[in-house]
Parts: sequence; structure tokens; C-alpha cells
Amino acid sequence: MTSQDKGGGRDEPGPQEDELALYARAYRGVLGAEELFARFQAHLGHARRIEAAPECYDGLQGLSGRQIAQGARMAARRMAILLAEIPTEDRAVLMLKVSVFEALIRVPHEVVRSNAAIMAEAAMQADGERAGVVLIPLDRPVGPTH
Repeated sequence: MTSQDKGGGRDEPGPQEDELALYARAYRGVLGAEELFARFQAHLGHARRIEAAPECYDGLQGLSGRQIAQGARMAARRMAILLAEIPTEDRAVLMLKVSVFEALIRVPHEVVRSNAAIMAEAAMQADGERAGVVLIPLDRPVGPTH
């Protein structure tokens, strides 16, 4: 909600307590590239294991096994996006980003479900330019099937 100040202008409200707490957690929770990649791999691995036997997870948290697997994929995507966000010239970090991109495009229908792979690809291309590395797609299908 906005209010009008004495000069007739609008005064935007400041952040609420819960928003300030979110910002503090975000600042304190900054992870390095290696930790983000490790979490990405763990979440993606969990999604695969849950999908392999969804009946073992039915009813947990009030969701079906398939829903829980999708939640694990969503967690993996968040780690991928956080990793993509960090600009770098470090070739080791660039390799992690390439690995994330390659893992995401191997997931059936991933590009239809999310833009995480596209964002990871854009980040790795930008970082490749920063690092003076030319990234060339090899054996990569084109179009909406990748």
C-alpha cells in the first residue's frame, strides 16, 4: 500500500519484517560454485531415484512419489540457476556450468518444463567469452527436444 506525502508524491512502503529476514538469509546463505554443483547433482540424483520407484514415496509430505520427484527436480533447477548467476572467468567453474547444462538437456522434456537449461547455457557462453574459451556444441540435438 502506498501513501501520499505532503508534496503530493507517493511514498512506497519499506520492506516488511519477513522480507528483511528473507534478505538476511539470502546474504548469509551464499554458496560457492562447488557446493551449488554438489547440491544440483544430489537433487537431480534424488529425482531419478524417486522416479524409479515412485510408489515408495507415495503419501510422504501429502504428495505422490511423482510429485516429490518433480520437487527434487525443481530444487536441482534452483541450484543450476544460482550457479549460472555467478559470473566467472575461472575455467573450473565454467566446467561445472557446462556439466549442469549437459545434465539438464539430457532430462526428457526439461526444456518444456523450465528455462533453467537455457539460462545455464547463456551463462556458460558468457563466462566462456570472459575466460577466452570458445564453446562449441557437439552432438547436441536442436529444437524443443533438447
